[in-house]
Amino acid sequence: MPGLILFRRRWAISSDDFVYPSIGDGLIRIAWLTTLIIILAVHKNGFNCTYGHDLKVFYIGTIVLNGIGLITAIILAHISMKGTMKDNWPRRNINYVIYVKLFMFVPEACWVCVSTYWAFAHDYECYWSVYWTARGAVLCSWIIGFLTFVAIAVAFDPLGTIIRSSSTTSASETLEFAGNKTASQIWERRCRILCCCIRNNEDTAPAFTDVGKIVAEFFKDLDLVATDIAAGLMLVQEKQVHSDTQLAGVDVHGYNQPQQSDQGMRISGADVVGYNQPQQSDPGTRIAYPKSWMTIFNMAHYMKYAMASYGWPFYMYQNLFTGICGLFTQCRCCSCVRTANAIFKDNSCQCNTAAIKKISGLKNEDLVYVTFHNRFKQVPFYVALDREKNSVVISIRGTLSLQDALADLSAKGADLEISGVDNSYCHAAMLDCARYIKTQLETKHLLEQAFSQLPEGAGLVITGHSLGAGVAAILSVLMKPEYPDLICFSFSPPGGLMSPGASKYTRDFVCSVVVGQDLVPRLGMYTLVDLKVKLLRALCETNQPKYKILVSGCIRLICCIGPSKDPPTERPLMRGRSNSKYTEERPLVFQDALRNAEQQLEEIGKTQWPLHPAGQILHVKEIHNVTLPCTGEPQYTAVWSDAKHFDKIVISNKMVTDHIPNTVGRALDQLAERNYVPSILVHPLRQC
Repeated sequence: MPGLILFRRRWAISSDDFVYPSIGDGLIRIAWLTTLIIILAVHKNGFNCTYGHDLKVFYIGTIVLNGIGLITAIILAHISMKGTMKDNWPRRNINYVIYVKLFMFVPEACWVCVSTYWAFAHDYECYWSVYWTARGAVLCSWIIGFLTFVAIAVAFDPLGTIIRSSSTTSASETLEFAGNKTASQIWERRCRILCCCIRNNEDTAPAFTDVGKIVAEFFKDLDLVATDIAAGLMLVQEKQVHSDTQLAGVDVHGYNQPQQSDQGMRISGADVVGYNQPQQSDPGTRIAYPKSWMTIFNMAHYMKYAMASYGWPFYMYQNLFTGICGLFTQCRCCSCVRTANAIFKDNSCQCNTAAIKKISGLKNEDLVYVTFHNRFKQVPFYVALDREKNSVVISIRGTLSLQDALADLSAKGADLEISGVDNSYCHAAMLDCARYIKTQLETKHLLEQAFSQLPEGAGLVITGHSLGAGVAAILSVLMKPEYPDLICFSFSPPGGLMSPGASKYTRDFVCSVVVGQDLVPRLGMYTLVDLKVKLLRALCETNQPKYKILVSGCIRLICCIGPSKDPPTERPLMRGRSNSKYTEERPLVFQDALRNAEQQLEEIGKTQWPLHPAGQILHVKEIHNVTLPCTGEPQYTAVWSDAKHFDKIVISNKMVTDHIPNTVGRALDQLAERNYVPSILVHPLRQC
């Protein structure tokens, strides 16, 4: 529902968001009251000491104020539970209760100040439990007061000051009026505050501005609070799961289940010599057959190089208890004195380089060049010798800093000059990162130095994960004319990377890997607005109270269980209240926002070119309800897919964890151990 209007301004909280805060407040006050009453009853004659009268007054006054606060919290929770997200009429009087609660902060604040003096200004000779309980209560009061101040600051909406005085103005029009004036500047300022450690220069200043405009454009005409969005995502997930279960013979992502066990599917050497042929093809479905070097073995092998680029933070994440001991054997202490020609911008003990060697299995002589220099559009990378595969490997690090995150969000398009490919463009910031690496390779003659240490006929492999995957794919395009035989392994690449023509061009030399329901390969302005439409549509169709939706979703998230596969039941809207002035003045903002979002989605589909991950895409999927014996780890399958099958965001509790590098590496290692041969995609992804 729309944000709450208090003191003639909009706040980033709605009238049905007070259920759980009020319950928590009530429980704290009940515990507080119980303790004070017990102490007062047990030691009713224990206040005859020096300054004992002040303590007795403190106990009585605190009990009275907490009793009033408890009653207010109960009333506030009761009113906030009424109605639904669309039907806020039962909560029409909640503002008065909030005003009373806010007014009570004044006497409570004064009482806490006086109580602090009484509790700590004297040396009492009373029972220790009497004055220490008072002191503990005072300290709790200050902590609760601070948390209340933080909650008010979080609920503060900088755009809420611009409110039209006319009673006929809709909430959506009000938000649009405010957003057109200041929203992009406010989001830009928030981004600058979040990334305050990034130096403001001629490169970052436009990036902050672009990010602010993108976020403001996405939230335009969207008068929803954070809990509305959370509840909407939970409803979208339920709809997606229910829609997927209706696809007979097709798994939850719209792909054919394997028709035979992979146990008998064996391959010889490092190359795949055959694939399962599709039994049928839907009209318009294009099937691209992968190259012979695009094997599970090669993917698992080069994923280690991509993981190693993250350095010691990722190694410690993988080895929480033994990581320090493992790195100690490879560290090079006092490296600031004992300099190494091939390593730059590492810490004093070269922990990042040590992690590279531990994860990838490389030796010192295999590292041609390692740099952890990290600035905006300048990502860390290293060049290594893969003597096992007789190849030179360029591994590019993914997002691990605010500079990297800013590069991810700088989603402007830039021309990617590819001979013979029309409308070729890509992610502008990642293109600049690729050009930076290419310049470093050329000016330092790194590849010439690397190839000179390998036998003749050595190949070039470029790899990376996440941001590094996108940069690796673009770098492979830039270096393709000079190194026509190069190959690229792009793990969990960003979705908004390349135009369709450029993505199709890279199929011969770029292999992308996406695991499960990974969010990043599906991210893009079109997919985000599409999710926005689905979210608003789900909110329009539901008639459940928000607090019930949130508690059920949190239980599923904590217990790692999926939503019910039964179709969601919706009750018809009740109590039309056509004669209510309140209802006439508060339009159905969900329907208004949904219409605006649908128009925005249609505009984007017409005016903006779609962006896809690069090259051939292997989709590694978890087999539901099937785990490996003993370990309990999920069992994976894989299928060669197409970029268009990642044009929808899938809401899942694994949409983030499936992007983590060790999840990708573990899935590929498991498939490699089983000698798994991926099948070819038959049916396209169906919309929920």
